[in-house]
Amino acid sequence: MRRRSRVRVTAIWSILLLMAISLGVLGGLFVTYLRDLPTLEALEEYQPSLVTTLYSDHDEPFATLFEQKRFWIPLDKIPRHLISGVIAVEDAQFYQHRGINFRGIARALLVNLRALRPVEGGSSITQQLAKLLLLTPEKHLSRKIKEAVLAIEIEKRYSKEKILELYLNQVYFGYGAYGVESAAHTYFKKPVDQLNLAEAATLAGLPRAPNYYSPITDKERAIRRRNHVLTRMAEEGFVTKQETASALAASFNEFPFEKTRNLGPYFVEYIRQQLEERYGTYAVYHGGLKVYTTLNIVAQRSAETALLDGLREIDKARGFRAPRTRSSTSAVAGKGVLPYLIPKAGETLSATVTKVLPKAITVQAGGYQGDIALDKVPWLDSSQPRQQFQTGMEVKVQVLSVNKQKKTLSLNLEQDPEIEGAFLAMDPRDGGVKAMIGGYDFERSKFNRALQARRQPGSAFKPFVYAAAFDRGLTPSTIINDAPVSYSLLVDGKRTEWSPENYDRKFRGQTTLRYGLEHSINVVAVKLIERIGVDPVIELARNLGIESTLRREYALALGVSEVTLSELVSAFGVFAHSGIRFPPYGIRKVTDNKGALLEEHIPMGQQVMRKETAFVLTNVLQGVIERGTGSRARVLGRPVAGKTGTTQAATDAWFIGYTPDLVAGVWIGHDTKRSLGPHESSATLAVPIWTRFMQRVVQDTPTEEFPVPANAAPVLVNYISGRPTTPDDKDAVKEFVFR
Repeated sequence: MRRRSRVRVTAIWSILLLMAISLGVLGGLFVTYLRDLPTLEALEEYQPSLVTTLYSDHDEPFATLFEQKRFWIPLDKIPRHLISGVIAVEDAQFYQHRGINFRGIARALLVNLRALRPVEGGSSITQQLAKLLLLTPEKHLSRKIKEAVLAIEIEKRYSKEKILELYLNQVYFGYGAYGVESAAHTYFKKPVDQLNLAEAATLAGLPRAPNYYSPITDKERAIRRRNHVLTRMAEEGFVTKQETASALAASFNEFPFEKTRNLGPYFVEYIRQQLEERYGTYAVYHGGLKVYTTLNIVAQRSAETALLDGLREIDKARGFRAPRTRSSTSAVAGKGVLPYLIPKAGETLSATVTKVLPKAITVQAGGYQGDIALDKVPWLDSSQPRQQFQTGMEVKVQVLSVNKQKKTLSLNLEQDPEIEGAFLAMDPRDGGVKAMIGGYDFERSKFNRALQARRQPGSAFKPFVYAAAFDRGLTPSTIINDAPVSYSLLVDGKRTEWSPENYDRKFRGQTTLRYGLEHSINVVAVKLIERIGVDPVIELARNLGIESTLRREYALALGVSEVTLSELVSAFGVFAHSGIRFPPYGIRKVTDNKGALLEEHIPMGQQVMRKETAFVLTNVLQGVIERGTGSRARVLGRPVAGKTGTTQAATDAWFIGYTPDLVAGVWIGHDTKRSLGPHESSATLAVPIWTRFMQRVVQDTPTEEFPVPANAAPVLVNYISGRPTTPDDKDAVKEFVFR
């Protein structure tokens, strides 16, 4: 007995010694890891990466800038059923443990063993938060130990509510969405506080494997995950059996999982560059700035519709071009369209040809299919379809209507144009940019042709010559002889003769300045700049905002010096606003994420030309619309002034036009100088696009007249001769004299 007792005592002391050594080792490891851990002060100073939001001129959000798409939202704004759903599947004992959920670890181990694959994780919500905010994501034992130690420390310092708030605003939900508010907008196009139980369960199931369980990736898998979350919520007593049954039966629509095209990408990039220059890259992509811009959403959408449709029409008039390459994607999915994205009526997207028939083709776009009757495509030679289309070919289509039940589309054939275009609209009364398009497709080319491209404006530059002439006492009734003329020029050290010609190759003899500008007669413009001098024209153009290099030669009158669209639009804004110039701008004010004002733009105008000169020029440019090259814009039925511009060989087509409160310009051309066609002109290419834009923008606005200076008195003159006439003269026009 005594020997057994001695053995028992020895065994007990041995076990105690081993326990002491183990505890010592564990304690040493704990102290070592604790010393290497990041301090919780980092959590105290934690600033979440927030989205910078851009607002329109009516304070409507229209674009965001971010690296992590996150909108911070307090816990009391997050629906209780979303919080409960996350707890149910991520950490059911969240309110019972102090950082480490030992029951959850054991339960996850059993579930994973039964499934023979990782189904659930054992980390508590607090451990996940520690990893998200304070640790790196690699999967090592040392990191798991650090994670556990940090979780215990976090639980000592913070309430459960604060931990949940941090976690739900930080965790990733897939497809660029960080935090519950961003996830709600990404998947359901609504704020998080408007989610129903079924929608909340869908989101609650995502953090475990965001892309794997995403309804965008796999609808059926997402349904199974949602139902698992609902079952767990019922098991944990978060919802009743009736609520669970109702949510399980809820139809799993394909939601608004639609491709969204960013509004005004060229304008957004224009703003982004300014913000980065002033505040730095980190503040722009992480600081949650609120940027209040001048963009008008109606004007921007109208400009995009008018320009893009116009470019497609111009291009289609040249016939169908078979794509140079076949689709590199499966014909089942269709290029660029995920199977569960719903096409929208009116959008243009890529599709894959799956069948070529004698009179039609069948195409696949995502999970949708449609037929295109080739004899209904007027710009296509439909007599030999197999020579133009092959199975697997990628084509552009426009969606006319969508049948969600049958997964079918009604379609038109489209194609991306080879030509480019740019559009810019601004308010002449303060310089605010209302719409901006720098090219047909921002993804195709990020070069902003509205701001960066310098091209010859052609006759769109003539108003500067006429304005300089009116400023020196000439009037619209002044006569210039439209007759052949030659100038001896020194080019590259050699003497050569230059004889300007009119567009129609005709000469009209004695011509008024009004007639010469309204009908864009080249010889009249050249003789006019000869008469008043080149330097006054350059000086005036500089005052009006033209910063590009202007050549000191008579051909300046014909627009041979290259300028940008933004320079022309801004300068024409001076004509519209009685000679007062407001430099163009895009940012009204910027605040930080707490609402503190960082900057505010106060428009400051400057009188850069006489109001009488601006009025007379505007009055003549109204004649361009009423009787001249811009007559297609007459359909607006309101006071409009403007000027066309077509360069030699029709490489560039312009139209700049304005009302008293809006000035807009359009440019059409190729990036490399190529003719748009031997018979093309700005009147047929640019004016219709500008007119479509204006029709949409001004349709619900009152008609406004251009202001007449108080010292102006009307007189009637003959349109052809410029001499005073009587009201019964059918060619009588109203001019103005100043007292």
